[in-house]
Amino acid sequence: MSINGALQIGQSAILASQTAIQVAGNNMANASTPGYHRQVARLSPSRPEYIGRGGFIGTGVQLQRILRTVDTALQGRTRAAISDQNAAEIDQRFLNSIESIRNELTDQDLSSRMSAFFNSFSELANSPNDEAVRTVVIQQGSGLATSIRELRTEHANVRLEIDRALGATVRTVDGLLGQVAEVNRQIVDSEQGGGSTANSLRDRRDELVAEVAQYLPISTVEQPNGSLDLLVGSTPIVLAGESRGVTLRTDASSDGTTVSLRVKSDGTTLLPEEGQIGALFRQRADTVDPAINDLDTLARQLAFQVNRIHSQGQGTRGFSTVTGVNRVADATANLASDAAAVPFDIRNGSFELHVTNTSTGIRSTVLVSVDPATTSLNQLAAQISSAMPAGTGTASVTPDGALKLDAAGGYELSFSNDTSGTLAALGVNALFGGSDASDIAINQAIVEDPRLLAAGRGHTPGSNAGALDIAGLENLAVDALGGRSLRGYWQSRTTDLAVRTQASNTKAESTRLVRESLDAQSQAMSGVSIDEESINMLSYQRQFQAAARYIATIDETLQTLLSMV
Repeated sequence: MSINGALQIGQSAILASQTAIQVAGNNMANASTPGYHRQVARLSPSRPEYIGRGGFIGTGVQLQRILRTVDTALQGRTRAAISDQNAAEIDQRFLNSIESIRNELTDQDLSSRMSAFFNSFSELANSPNDEAVRTVVIQQGSGLATSIRELRTEHANVRLEIDRALGATVRTVDGLLGQVAEVNRQIVDSEQGGGSTANSLRDRRDELVAEVAQYLPISTVEQPNGSLDLLVGSTPIVLAGESRGVTLRTDASSDGTTVSLRVKSDGTTLLPEEGQIGALFRQRADTVDPAINDLDTLARQLAFQVNRIHSQGQGTRGFSTVTGVNRVADATANLASDAAAVPFDIRNGSFELHVTNTSTGIRSTVLVSVDPATTSLNQLAAQISSAMPAGTGTASVTPDGALKLDAAGGYELSFSNDTSGTLAALGVNALFGGSDASDIAINQAIVEDPRLLAAGRGHTPGSNAGALDIAGLENLAVDALGGRSLRGYWQSRTTDLAVRTQASNTKAESTRLVRESLDAQSQAMSGVSIDEESINMLSYQRQFQAAARYIATIDETLQTLLSMV
């Protein structure tokens, strides 16, 4: 080997050990840097030199490349675990929120308020003419209606919170995707035409992708040029250096507001199942909306079942004027049509309207037949007016679509035997107004005059038949509720929610443990060990010293040769 070749061996050893020392130092400097992956200097022997007679001699060492220690399969599992954990935490958060709002198993829950309301009718049945007891019934009904409205408002606020969270997270993800695309371009530009990798840029991209995984369940595909494509399911959201973006679309309809996640560039619908965004959509669709529907169903059946009995009963006095608390959208449309939008079903049947002379006590009864398929509210009002004895009263439709009956001076109105459900549907002689949990309320006319509270039936003084029937509603099976009572329906829905909430708590804990386990594995694979790097640095330092000593020896040899000339 020539002197020059020997010097090149020493030079290569010095340069390689210098680089390796720098890599070890960089690892130690970034030991606590989030997202940093340990780097390793890969050294290999230089190409040997042929020296004749089949012999080869080494020419030193060369740096092949500086690698990141990354297990791509473990990295993919970790990203999936990140999505799962974030989704489980969102599920836990909103299920616990709804459970807390309902606050069952306390003295102030809705079940207790319903029991207090029905119990007040039991008390009224014992003293049907006691106006103080009537006032208590009205107060209990008003408190129950207020609780239902407040519950619905709180449920709606949770949905609004979800919608706001969706808007904020989607905007965050859209920004992150733009950053991933930009880093993709930088990596391609840095690595183009070379065998090295832009390790710092790749670490930054991995950190961004892990952040995206908090919000969306993503899969990745690395291209030969170093760029990384991101997909949700089979739909790409980042292709090389281009972000296709995501956006939240809101559509309003008669059934309410719907939201969906779309690809910004072409409007493709994304259906994420995990990650914060997937869990927010799931909680909106599977928890909050059904919870609101449950409350609306309860309020609707409570109002209808109570009104069905109350509208056919009588208080201690009749009405001089009575206006239905429920409105129709179109008074000219048939009562069974969608255009009329009657809040409750009306069947083909009839009801009795009684007109009583207050001075003589003589009572006239008018049978009003109703066919909802052919009768509009205007026609019904005209039919009632023509059927009432001359000079005793009239019926009309208010400008906002309510049926109104007015008795002439000296007369009172009362009702009974409604086989059509018209009185309850239109809210005539009703205790509750409204058709769902958002608008249920006590009839203001009864609040102002408790004597109108219908505790009796058959125009029998001191009758308590109506009060007993309403009190029995608490445990009466209702077909519209699947054969369950009002209280039983609410308790079953609340129990289902409690079971789901407990399951979400368990899942949140299990996904946290899985995430911690995978993080530990990733740290063992890609994390920096100060002790290990210190040993490496000492080894490379000794290599450097040996190379320096080798060069000094060659230099001494060269000086000896020169002195001999």
